[in-house]
Amino acid sequence: MRKALLFFFGVMLLNACTQRQNVIEQDLGQNWTLKGDTLNINLQVSVPSVVQQNLYDAALIPHPYLGAVENDLLWISDHPWTYSTHFNVDKTMLDKDVVEVVFEGIDTYATVTLNGEKLFSADNQFRTWKKDVKPLLKANGNLLVVDFPRYDSTQLALYEAHQPRLPEKYAVTRKAPYQHGWDWAPKYKNVGLWKPVKLQAWSTARLENAYIVTNEASATQAKLTLHLDVESTVYSEFVAELFKDGEPFQRFSFQLGKGNQHKMFSFNMDNPQLWWPNEMGEQSLYHFEVVLKSSDKILDSQKITTGIKTVQMVQDPDEKGFSFYFKVNGVPMYAKGANYVPEEMIETWIDPDNTYKLLKMAQEAHFNMLRVWGGGIYPSDDFFNSCDSLGILVWEDFMYAGTMYPYDEAFLENAKIEALEQVKRLASHPSLGLWCGGNEISEGYYNWGWQQSLQWSEKDNQAIKAGYDRLFETILPMVVETYDGTRPYWPSSPSKGWGRPESLTQGDVHYWGVWWGEQPYEMYREKVGRFNSEYGYQSYPDYSTLQKIAQGEPLSKEAKVIAAHQKHARGTRQIDDFIQRYYPEAQPKDFEEYVHLSQLSQAFGMEIAIEAHRTAKPYNMGTLYWQLNDAWPVTSWSSIDYYGNPKVLHERLKTLYAPVLLSLDQKDCQVFVTSDLLRAIDGELTVSVGDFDGNVLFEQKVKVELNPNQNKKYYVEGLREFLLNADLKKINVKLELTEGGSVIADRLLTGDN
Repeated sequence: MRKALLFFFGVMLLNACTQRQNVIEQDLGQNWTLKGDTLNINLQVSVPSVVQQNLYDAALIPHPYLGAVENDLLWISDHPWTYSTHFNVDKTMLDKDVVEVVFEGIDTYATVTLNGEKLFSADNQFRTWKKDVKPLLKANGNLLVVDFPRYDSTQLALYEAHQPRLPEKYAVTRKAPYQHGWDWAPKYKNVGLWKPVKLQAWSTARLENAYIVTNEASATQAKLTLHLDVESTVYSEFVAELFKDGEPFQRFSFQLGKGNQHKMFSFNMDNPQLWWPNEMGEQSLYHFEVVLKSSDKILDSQKITTGIKTVQMVQDPDEKGFSFYFKVNGVPMYAKGANYVPEEMIETWIDPDNTYKLLKMAQEAHFNMLRVWGGGIYPSDDFFNSCDSLGILVWEDFMYAGTMYPYDEAFLENAKIEALEQVKRLASHPSLGLWCGGNEISEGYYNWGWQQSLQWSEKDNQAIKAGYDRLFETILPMVVETYDGTRPYWPSSPSKGWGRPESLTQGDVHYWGVWWGEQPYEMYREKVGRFNSEYGYQSYPDYSTLQKIAQGEPLSKEAKVIAAHQKHARGTRQIDDFIQRYYPEAQPKDFEEYVHLSQLSQAFGMEIAIEAHRTAKPYNMGTLYWQLNDAWPVTSWSSIDYYGNPKVLHERLKTLYAPVLLSLDQKDCQVFVTSDLLRAIDGELTVSVGDFDGNVLFEQKVKVELNPNQNKKYYVEGLREFLLNADLKKINVKLELTEGGSVIADRLLTGDN
């Protein structure tokens, strides 16, 4: 029996280990114990793990997303929790020069010990934590323990100790802000080992990072840079051999001392196939492998998939202010997309298959950009791999949102390490287009009255602003420039608050005058910025989603479960106000019809906004509505609900974001033809007005000639006069653009659009 058990554990240990030439990795994801001693909880779990997930799996709590249970689950983050595991280590691993324990994600405050010795204390959800543990390891019976203190109490103590007082408690913690509650998110503050844990052993040297960026690119040649982070235990000569599609391509020789060093090597490629955003060209990808050698001995290797693409952020002065748009491979791109938030409140429930489905729905609605909002988490490589393949350019915020932050040296050093890791991790992805310091931080500082409400002295105010400048104007752009150098950096989104006139003439704008200011949808036609990176209006999710969360409770606007899944204080009332304003004659027979009306209302408002943005091209060069998706089932601004159901808005985006959009100008009843095609159009526009019995009451044809990537308005003789004298409730307007006998764009306009 003893031999059988030894054989069994030996096989298990072998299966848990993988080897990259000289580097051995052992997965430590299995056989963990999760304890909540103050609650008498003792569970066997695997890692990645979040306490809330494990409690639900063990039937100790109800599903966090269903019913009205949020307040009953808030205790979880204010109890101490302990993860522990016993493991053995193979002699081959112990014979290596270095054996590190690596935690890819700890959320958030924790103390880690191995065999009774403290390794480190973690305080940043967004960093990898690792330590050389070879002196502490033994062949059998190692004990790894991770102690999490009470998160809420720890954070509160840090917040109250910080002077001057900061606008939000989460400011003191490098943890996803949205977990502390948002106007679409509950207060589910995750606790746990939310990413993998492993041992990594190596000798002489290893590759910590290997990535490739594009410095210049054309149809004939690309100039690229290979970045390597190499960790070495010796002073020696090394060679990096670069393979492309399995064939030797480049060879670089260099010297290293002891420690971790960053090396950069330039190389060229002839006649590259460029990577393009969706509907601008193909998403060509190249597969490289870099092999690290010393004295012809292979020490390590890493595979790199990348695309060849350049991106520029253009801000040229003009008669109105400054332009704001992106050039990809030297070609101006009109950005069409949305803001992306984390797909789950419980982060370990994020499913790569669901991520791809979500992004595929965006691509099919003609998206070419997503903004990753700074109040969530940095998306996984699965997210970026999908964006690479689908042609979705990513505006990536660093994870800072809606508050000023500490400015002591420890916090800033922590932030720098976080930024280094994320920039290096994502730099090879061609879909990465822009790094942004964060969400609505300079906006808040200048416009939200923190100085008065928090009673900052002038000295406090100057110190906080100086700390902001160090982090967002010095540290983060320095990291982006040094370790990437090919993507633009933008300090804060938006650059100016929506109440300031210059917000519409320069930079990007979050225009919230319709939702927050309760202005009519028509105001979107007047508030067109150079790049509208946030705007939106709420609707209910799909009725089937509401049925799932209700669990049999009768549904109505007043239902308790509906209120629990509406996180904006005025949300229910504002949805109702706009339904009554724009659908005054609607008489929904039940709540299901009312839910559909809310989606019609949202779609109508967003249609006005998107038309206004696109028909202002090239003054306006981007429209990213708030928001693509949800982190749980909720009434929100999303176009796709938590369960993947498209709302009416998302279906309309297939027309509104199409490469060619036909629009009727509400002021003079003439027709905009807005093209994002990178070719000229030589066609014919047919404008016809009909009744609902199929009779054609008016028709005109107009010659259309457009340059590539052009927006132009066409006069249609007699159309304005006809529409002024018609009963608009009894007619529809059909716009159709043909070229060479084929329809390249069409649109049917009725009363609700």
